Amino acid sequence: MNTRLQLVFDRLAKFNFTLDPNKIQICKTNITYLGCNISANGYAPSEDNIQKVTKFPVPQNVKQVQSYLGMMNYFRHLIFIYAEVVEPIVNLTRKGTPFVWSENCQDEFNVMQEIILNKPTIKNYDESKPLFLTTDASKVALCAILLQKDGENLYPIEFFSKQLSPSERNYPSISRELFAIFMGIKHFREYLYGRHFYLLTNAKSLTYHMNLDKQPDIVKRWLLYLQDFSYNIDHIKGCDNPADFLSRMQIEDVEVNNLFHMGDQLSHSNIKLCQSMDSCTSEIIKRIEEKDSKTCQKYFIDSYTGLLMIKINSGKDQILNKIYIPRNLVRDCLLVAHAPHFGVQKTYDFIKIKYFWPGMYADVNNFCENCCNCMQNKPKRKTITHSIPKHHLAPGEFLAIDIVGKLPRSVDNQNYILTIVDHYSRYLEAIPIPNTTSNTIIRHLNYYFSRFVLPKYILSDNATYFKSDEIVKFYESLRIEHRKSSIYYPKSNGLMERTHRVLKESVASISQKVHDW
Repeated sequence: MNTRLQLVFDRLAKFNFTLDPNKIQICKTNITYLGCNISANGYAPSEDNIQKVTKFPVPQNVKQVQSYLGMMNYFRHLIFIYAEVVEPIVNLTRKGTPFVWSENCQDEFNVMQEIILNKPTIKNYDESKPLFLTTDASKVALCAILLQKDGENLYPIEFFSKQLSPSERNYPSISRELFAIFMGIKHFREYLYGRHFYLLTNAKSLTYHMNLDKQPDIVKRWLLYLQDFSYNIDHIKGCDNPADFLSRMQIEDVEVNNLFHMGDQLSHSNIKLCQSMDSCTSEIIKRIEEKDSKTCQKYFIDSYTGLLMIKINSGKDQILNKIYIPRNLVRDCLLVAHAPHFGVQKTYDFIKIKYFWPGMYADVNNFCENCCNCMQNKPKRKTITHSIPKHHLAPGEFLAIDIVGKLPRSVDNQNYILTIVDHYSRYLEAIPIPNTTSNTIIRHLNYYFSRFVLPKYILSDNATYFKSDEIVKFYESLRIEHRKSSIYYPKSNGLMERTHRVLKESVASISQKVHDW
């Protein structure tokens, strides 16, 4: 210790630095510096900062939300999956989003308060020990954890998480995994550059994907950046990956809640009330309170919401926790999930992400089969299937485009829908347009290309607006090969025709009025 202090003092004297005795602390086992308590065991938020967080009032407007997030961002490196936890609160700051402090926001606010109150502690970095980096990505966020090994156990040095932008959420799953590795290494560059480390991932095909000859330009830039580092890639199971928050959190639930308002009937407070009144769920709650071992193996009471939860085995060595819906709320849940009037399987998939009740699939099937709007707007399906050969080379390289309309003029003066489908991923974009002029089509295609990649091939029908001189020159300038489907033979562009069928059915079912689409 004395030798280290002498080296520090010698360095300060060499460059003529002076120290104020009232502002320095020497030979102490615990100090507070930059809002953190630092000791030999690691560092954690100071007591003053913990009090500031726990006493912060519930935000009443966007400005207060921004102040709260600015304060919490200072501790994000101490909090596992921080970006995932605060996402509902962050969404309130987005442009055009009305300020509604929902129950979901309050739940996440309480979770953050609880995390800080428990004083999260991170161990100090040790140069003599090997480094491990584990990463994972979901549909809405990515996570990276820098680890070191103490004997046989790994312990965290720092956490990193990031919400994905709308365009990043459209990446294929394997590209999101690679993006998580790129962002994790970039964030921890000061630790990893010049040192050999071990990269832990549950994406088994990642090594093969990184060695492909043909890659999108953005992936090539990621791989070029990774060449500056020395690492080994080790595969681990998803259940063994501490960054694999996909197995612990219901990620897809965020997307469903963004599309459909759950309503007061499915609020946590109302579900809790109905659970206490329902004969079946109230009996289970009573057994849990009596600590019945058999009941507690399958059910539990959530500590944050007070809701009755059930443990579901997913069949992949994962246990998913879902809210047990009492019988008198089943119809409300079905109404919300079937709002876009999708089929039985999609409606069931929406519900099973977060909820459970006995006989759920049978109830969903019966509800969808007897939906009046679906029976009026959806024709009976034909069971004939055709094998369609794949002509794509990679995501985004082969697009099919078409125009739906002319439709009744909408309230915002739109008459047509320009549809763009990627043959590889089946990703669809439906863009309302006022007319079918070449300038309008080119403008929206340019906007699509700016968010993704330039395609090599575009398939369309033989409509005049797809064969104009302006369109031809536009394709030639971007070196895009324009292919046209056979005349009077819709099957030559079957993917687009099938997409139009589903699109028209959904628009007709959702629209309350002719001009409301």
